Amino acid sequence: MDPTTKLADLVSGSGAAARVLQRHGLDFCCGGKQTLAEACSRANLDPAEVLGELESDGPVDDVDATVLPSSELVDYILVRFHEPLRPELARLVGMARKAARVHGAKPDWPNALLPHLESVQREVGEHLVKEERILFPAIQAGRGHLARMPIQVMIREHEDHGSNLERTRELTNDFRPPDAACATWRALYQGLEELELELMRHIHLENNVLFPKVLTAEA
Repeated sequence: MDPTTKLADLVSGSGAAARVLQRHGLDFCCGGKQTLAEACSRANLDPAEVLGELESDGPVDDVDATVLPSSELVDYILVRFHEPLRPELARLVGMARKAARVHGAKPDWPNALLPHLESVQREVGEHLVKEERILFPAIQAGRGHLARMPIQVMIREHEDHGSNLERTRELTNDFRPPDAACATWRALYQGLEELELELMRHIHLENNVLFPKVLTAEA
């Protein structure tokens, strides 16, 4: 592990590493092909300091999903990321609605947040359906030769999800509620920060691990 290591490789099999990169605002999912040095240069960070944090925070994953065959990796993604994502998005949208009802008239409340989260919930839901009904069954059935076009569509949609995560950070002041925020408001921002990490790890596993496995097998 050194500054020339790609971000995607740094987080492979390590939830702790993903959390370190998230803390510094380094995009390891859609931007996973950039090296640590390149990402740190763009973010005005010292790569040696980030490396020190990465080395002190050991891996926390029980399963190294990167070594799983494609069909087993699909199962892992479905259970680990797809299943909890829908109820979590519904929970966060519900909290945002409650907070908007109570605090919507206050100058500190971001009025664009609720419609943004409702849009995210809808777009993510549609994306999951495409994966579960089209792409993943093809992969599990060994029809990788049919997967190239659906994979390209999913990657483009992942980029849209990444833009939505950036917008969420913007609207929430990097998940920092104002001093006067109530418990629901604070819990919402904490939940959104955790959602960001989960979505980034989810997208990373698909973009940088699953899809290359499938396309390599096809070649």
